[in-house]
Amino acid sequence: MESQPELRHLLPPSSLRRLAREWLAEDCPHFDYGGFVAGEGQASAALLLKSAGVLAGCPFVEAVFEELGCELEWLQAEGSVLQPVCQVATVRGKARHLLLGERVALNCVARASGIASACRRVAEVAERAGWHGHLAGTRKTTPGFRLVEKYAMLVGGVSSHRQDLSSLIMLKDNHVSTIGDVSKVTKIHCPFPRWDRVTVC
Repeated sequence: MESQPELRHLLPPSSLRRLAREWLAEDCPHFDYGGFVAGEGQASAALLLKSAGVLAGCPFVEAVFEELGCELEWLQAEGSVLQPVCQVATVRGKARHLLLGERVALNCVARASGIASACRRVAEVAERAGWHGHLAGTRKTTPGFRLVEKYAMLVGGVSSHRQDLSSLIMLKDNHVSTIGDVSKVTKIHCPFPRWDRVTVC
């Protein structure tokens, strides 16, 4: 039997590399004074989970440490519901590189795991209530961090919905109010396919 693809397969490697480089450059744009002191010696670090929740954001953490030439070993599977305190990963590499990637990686896994955990809770409430609707996220994401947050929604068990304004034709009351009447929307000549399936909300 063929195994199902993992959610991480949705993420283009080029996007992961780009984000990791941008995050690292943002956190250390010039001199790395702490790394200068820590030096080149080999070291290892343990990633601990200190709050109950769903582990998410693993591909982004991997990209950060891969950019720094560090080896990462996951001890828990992404999407698992974990209880504190437990070790979820071990990272090995040059001390200065571990320290350089530490905060960036922790920010990613903490943010993604928090979102995935919240989504899982909502999905479980809906399931217990017997609701068969569609749970989905919005574009109300952190600027520059959308891919991480949308991915975390999927890990948490809800739909990421549209990624951006170009992903789906959806007109809100703000759009409709600019032309005065919802009936006028369908009369606008539009070069896009499936204009007859515009969602107005």
